[in-house]
Amino acid sequence: MKQPRARSLRAIVAPLLSLLALYCIANAAAQVKVTTVAGGFINDNKPATSSALQSPLDAVMDSAGNLYVTDYYDHRVRKVSTTGVISTVAGTGIAGYSGDGAKASLAKINFPNGIALDSKGNIVFSDQGNNRIRSISKTGIITTIAGTGTPGYGGDGGLATAAKIKGPAGVSVDSSGNLFFSDLGNQRIREVDKAGIMHTIAGNGTAGFSGDGGLATAAMLNFPRAVVPDNTGNLYIADRVNRRVRKVDAGGIITTIGGTGQGGCTGDGGLATAAHLGGVRGLLFDHGSLLLSSACGRIRGIDLSTNLIKAIVGVGIGFDGNGHNANATLMTQPTGIQVDNAGLNGIGVDTGNNQVRKENFATTIVTAMAGGYTGDGLAATKSSLNLPESVAFDAAGNMYIAEFGAHRVRKITTAGIISTIAGTGVSGYSGDGGPAKSATLQFPLGVAVDKTGNVYISDSGNLVIRKVDTTGTITTFATNASFGNLNSAAMDAASNLYVADDAACVVWQVTPARAVSVAAGVLNTCSYNADGIAATSAYLNGPTGLAIDAAGKLYIADFSNNRVRRVSGGTISTVAGNGTCGFSGDGGKATLAMLCNPAGVAADKKSNFYIGDYANSRVRIVNSAGTITTFAGTGNAGYNGNALAATSTNLDLPTDVGVSPAGLVYVVDDGQYRVRKIH
Repeated sequence: MKQPRARSLRAIVAPLLSLLALYCIANAAAQVKVTTVAGGFINDNKPATSSALQSPLDAVMDSAGNLYVTDYYDHRVRKVSTTGVISTVAGTGIAGYSGDGAKASLAKINFPNGIALDSKGNIVFSDQGNNRIRSISKTGIITTIAGTGTPGYGGDGGLATAAKIKGPAGVSVDSSGNLFFSDLGNQRIREVDKAGIMHTIAGNGTAGFSGDGGLATAAMLNFPRAVVPDNTGNLYIADRVNRRVRKVDAGGIITTIGGTGQGGCTGDGGLATAAHLGGVRGLLFDHGSLLLSSACGRIRGIDLSTNLIKAIVGVGIGFDGNGHNANATLMTQPTGIQVDNAGLNGIGVDTGNNQVRKENFATTIVTAMAGGYTGDGLAATKSSLNLPESVAFDAAGNMYIAEFGAHRVRKITTAGIISTIAGTGVSGYSGDGGPAKSATLQFPLGVAVDKTGNVYISDSGNLVIRKVDTTGTITTFATNASFGNLNSAAMDAASNLYVADDAACVVWQVTPARAVSVAAGVLNTCSYNADGIAATSAYLNGPTGLAIDAAGKLYIADFSNNRVRRVSGGTISTVAGNGTCGFSGDGGKATLAMLCNPAGVAADKKSNFYIGDYANSRVRIVNSAGTITTFAGTGNAGYNGNALAATSTNLDLPTDVGVSPAGLVYVVDDGQYRVRKIH
């Protein structure tokens, strides 16, 4: 099953963009702007369960019962009051660094990650994109307490504000006022003592697994995500990629206390050291137990006196709604964990579902605390999206979005109103023969529309292709035992459907009669061999985006081959990218340029095509002469505003691009949870 793509391959959908304005003159990109047409709505000062969150990562509760949440892709720290109202306490929503010494609500922050409270009640959070740890006082003033802002490693033994750190994640504070944080990019755990001096506590800087039984500073860690102290001087580390929980005792010796290093979630009721934990994301020390969250959709507990592990919340990946028992609840990448001040409720940050959720310990029922807003029936600019992945258009110009993280397909009318046309928001596989809005989907990745208005969905989690007809009825259109991970879809003039399968490394063709065959690639052979050969003899490597041009030629975003390929008359060729992941070549021949993980592709009626150059954070255009230029994007991540010049606009993980019947170009700014228009 494909996981949300910051994380894995995709992120896709499309802001509008005028083709005429684009291609009139060589520097046209400097004259066009990027605006949001769907998603990105915050909904502050409303009930928190009517708000939108964008990949919340961590949470902490103050002594009065207010909950603070790091809203990662919104570049904000949010507050849920004791009355359930949400607001922003830090960040303007624009990624950047500013504001020290002034009100946190006016400051710029950049991908806030971990959060904690210090002994004085100040909020401490890792400003990951700024390579700093920052603090918000009780009066709302923000300051930097660690890091210079320059990524790197150094400064141990000196003031933390003069030290270099790199991509900090989880933070915690012990009862003595010492601050601990995971220095993720440096593969280390570091401490800022109460005098403000920086120290390294664990990790030698090399990613890997080693060192159990020896000094923690000589051990290898592998992207440690979180760190928490107990009340006797021990530290616990979520060693995420090593799929382990590790302990550093008061003498500085490191050991593994949970996890075998293997994936999956098994072993409940037995020793934690014999259990499979998956990628551990969050930790909480609570009255002699260590709670941990993992990428397999569960929160579990290790009894530190017996080393026995048990399940607490969650049974797997997905979303089955709120109101269920804890042992029957699905989650997607839960991260932060808290217990409320009264010890009556557990709080989990359900990152992939963009919610903060609460378990009542007495009833074991899970409910929502914050997030979950969609905005259906309103202007699309007042909606939220959860990992939009691809976009398509019908003949009238209505847009359809495969919303991966919300298990829905959404529609935006030409008047700009958004609604759900398929899926309930609950993950599953049901509803065939009935209304599509009452059916369940599971992680849809692709969408296409035929000339009569039927909508086709790559229902990736269910490994089927679904069809929504013009009456709104859903059916399963195609199945095949060889389907791997169904991705973007495209429709030709004869109503043949093409679907990229990045796991099986092929492009499938499904005829109107539902006959399934391979249109490009060699089944389950992921590589690159040659161009100028039959498309069905050519190797692809993680194909994701697809497009059909006016002449019926098939374009393939060959993600891991760092190329865009074209199939014409059954023969395949490379039309962009030299196979090396990087960024180069603007103004020159597209086949000599470097792309890096192209994820989306679209073609217009003038023989131009557009590329969602995923890892380069750009949309690029190749004209009819084969020359490539950057159409939008700076190459930097982090939302930096609306209605900016296209080449001055940051894009995060642009995956799919699409061209409407009117010649407007859309891009899915997946990491910013938006569909944007370049015009």
